[in-house]
Amino acid sequence: MAVYAAVTSLMGTVHLISQSSLDFQESNKECSKSLHEKVGSLLEFLDNSDNELMKDLQKKVKDLANEIEDEVESQVLQIMEKDEHIQTEANERLRKILEQAIEDIDSVNEELRKQRNKNNNSLSGNCSLGGSTSPRSRVSTLENDMVGHSDEQARVRGELIGHSSLLEVISITGMGGIGKSTFAKTMFSDPSVMGFFDVRGWITVSKDYSLRKMLLSLLQDAIGVNEVLDKKPDDELADCLQKCLKGRRYLIVVDDIWSTKAWEDIRQWFPENNNRSRILLTTRIMEVARDASYPKNLFPMRFLDPEESWNLFCQKAISKNDCPTEFENVGKVVVENCKGLPLMISVVAGSLSSKRTLDEWNEVAQSVSSLVNLDDYQRCSGVLALSYNHLPSHLKACFLYFGVFKKASEISIENLIRLWIAEGLFKLWGIGDLEKEVCSLLHDLIDRSLIVVCKHSLDGKIKTCRIHDLLHDLCLRESVSESLLYASNTSISGTNVPQHRRWVSFHQEPVLNFFSLTFPTYCKTRSLHFLAVKPYRTTFELGLDRFKLLRVLDFLGSNLIHLSNVLANLVSLRYLRGDFSGYPLIYKLRNLQFLSFCQVNKLLPNEIHLPDGTWKMSQLRHLHSASFYLCSPPKVSGNKYRVLENLQSVHGLRPVCCTKEMFEGIKKVKKLGICGETNHFYYAPKCLDYLRYLPELEKLKILLYDHYGSDLLHKQPVPCVGSFPPNLKKLTLQGTHLLWSKLTIISKLPKLEVLQLKALKLFGDELGETVWKVSEMGFPKLKFLLLEKKGLKYWKATDDSFPCLERVIIKNCRFLQEIPKEFADSMTLKRIELWGCTPSLVNFAKEIQEEQESLGNNILQVYAYDTIRGKWNDSSTSIICFTSN
Repeated sequence: MAVYAAVTSLMGTVHLISQSSLDFQESNKECSKSLHEKVGSLLEFLDNSDNELMKDLQKKVKDLANEIEDEVESQVLQIMEKDEHIQTEANERLRKILEQAIEDIDSVNEELRKQRNKNNNSLSGNCSLGGSTSPRSRVSTLENDMVGHSDEQARVRGELIGHSSLLEVISITGMGGIGKSTFAKTMFSDPSVMGFFDVRGWITVSKDYSLRKMLLSLLQDAIGVNEVLDKKPDDELADCLQKCLKGRRYLIVVDDIWSTKAWEDIRQWFPENNNRSRILLTTRIMEVARDASYPKNLFPMRFLDPEESWNLFCQKAISKNDCPTEFENVGKVVVENCKGLPLMISVVAGSLSSKRTLDEWNEVAQSVSSLVNLDDYQRCSGVLALSYNHLPSHLKACFLYFGVFKKASEISIENLIRLWIAEGLFKLWGIGDLEKEVCSLLHDLIDRSLIVVCKHSLDGKIKTCRIHDLLHDLCLRESVSESLLYASNTSISGTNVPQHRRWVSFHQEPVLNFFSLTFPTYCKTRSLHFLAVKPYRTTFELGLDRFKLLRVLDFLGSNLIHLSNVLANLVSLRYLRGDFSGYPLIYKLRNLQFLSFCQVNKLLPNEIHLPDGTWKMSQLRHLHSASFYLCSPPKVSGNKYRVLENLQSVHGLRPVCCTKEMFEGIKKVKKLGICGETNHFYYAPKCLDYLRYLPELEKLKILLYDHYGSDLLHKQPVPCVGSFPPNLKKLTLQGTHLLWSKLTIISKLPKLEVLQLKALKLFGDELGETVWKVSEMGFPKLKFLLLEKKGLKYWKATDDSFPCLERVIIKNCRFLQEIPKEFADSMTLKRIELWGCTPSLVNFAKEIQEEQESLGNNILQVYAYDTIRGKWNDSSTSIICFTSN
């Protein structure tokens, strides 16, 4: 809801004034504190005022909050000028604005209070589930699990691993929301299917597809190609993909394809190997399915039957054993009116899961019943709208923000949360744990089945998510009706951005004449996004002088490499992301929270030099680049250095910058990435010896860019004993050419839970190190281990080397024949994944699993992908995935 976002945004703005070190008159700071309190009192009304009678008042509150904020921020810009006369006049105008705003808010508060009293309906006597818990006691729905369709699963499984040697396309068809993608995901992750194929890949096509993006996705994620691909043209990428798939049995899921043209564009990528390779395709368009699968029959997705529907509803909303009869009866009415459509059932169940009273359940049931006579698409759209209407006020704007992103795109959770914070979509609880608090909002949306989780990190945390196409359409409709968002999906030549849009997002490539377009109310715009990544670089101006109150600027997709000096005048900017090099003019951006110099070509990073004034950016929370240089902080008194107190994460810090003074200046950081080429580490040999001055550091990544096989491989970027930060929980070493003996130092970390040893490319003879013998003390707290090292031949450990280990991932260890047999005695190990390993290693892991099962421990699962065939190959098909079922 735009009104909630408008109020919380205004609260954040006036709060910054009251806390600012700028030259505000003391009376203005006092007025801003008073206004902050009065605006905050509006929020308690908004949380319970979603009925029709309050809509006019809600609009009035939204417009008033936006108007006050625009006027306040305009004067703040003037106060930041160096001219003392301008500052004085702006302070006077600001005081009058704040005083008038207090009067206006008081008036609106009184009007809201009268309206609330008039519309207040007592809830006394309303049956409740009891306590403060929801019907399902916060059952997690982080994944969309497949319910029902057992016969269909068996049929498709048979087709996927069938005896036909030809490349076959199996098409799953049906309307949006019927569960096609969930069904495909279930098949994709089926143990027997996983074990049958050498290579598996997944691409989501959608209406506005990018061939290049899909090619890169398959090459980098599914196939594991590590060479520099960004500068290759599409035809070379397609040729590279064909060569990678040649001779290998592959399964590719082509999800959500909308046209026969799209299928014609991609079908040529997949070679006919006569080895039982398969393509699993999902589409809403029957013509596309027939064309792709001919002459095979299609697999139309059916609606769920009543029992399956009820099971899905219970999975999302309630516990069959805990639900009172009266709630169960209402739930069954809701399920019946959803007519077996999984998306409708999931979304309604997610909405009900947060409601505690029978009246609330009956209200939802009646709303769903009113849609029962509409066609399937209209009914589904109506249910989604109802689910949005029943969201708490503080979640509505967060949900609508998904409209900023392109349809069917995979969204980084970290980036999403940082954007929400920069936009000011919610009331600030504090600074230290702000990201954790906001993450809880995301989980609320996930629990309501409005967001689908895509990827997890090694330790199980959510990395990326997406939103269903129908829900994306809802975001666009609602945010447009609220005058929040303008999203350009077509060529914008000759058009203007509509008035009063706070968020502006270009989903397609912006034509050059965008920058001459008229923005009649550019002072209203708070965020500007360019999301269509182009394969070429440009040097035109953004015309940022038209967006003086901008908070979010994401021009990564524009491939713009030239920024004018006007960037430094965007003093309200809180979020800045782009792909450029040089000496960026950011020293005036004192409100900046997130700064990211992302680069499309991550294997050949440009050098970024940050200005000395960076140390004055007190609000900075995240600083990311492939590689950057920053001078040491200035002294403030005696031997004390300036500290960026709010800085939470840094990535791309050059080794030469890793000094005692630097780490004292960023001592609050919890996540750090040190990156450089081999010679960078060579000329800064003690760069890691000062990590102990980062007492709050929990995650550390050391990345070495070594593109040419340097002779300096004897320089191992690993801290010495006693130099590691005391609270480190996650360590990633990438491209470091690590001597295995150095792992003894790492094993001394008392709190280490995640260890990732990666390599971009390996050169030389691995320094003669082919054995990893785990020290006697082992890794006492380690839960997750990833090894990506081609030269490792032997891995030895004792019974108690890994007492807490839960998951092991081994990638491209082509000479490793065995893993520690002591894993058979582990009571904690749940999963072993083998990527690009030998059949003998796979069989050895199977033996460990079988030994565990003989001891009554059935929790261990072994999965293998892209198993090496070559000289280890035999005529039979090796079973690659083993489960205890």
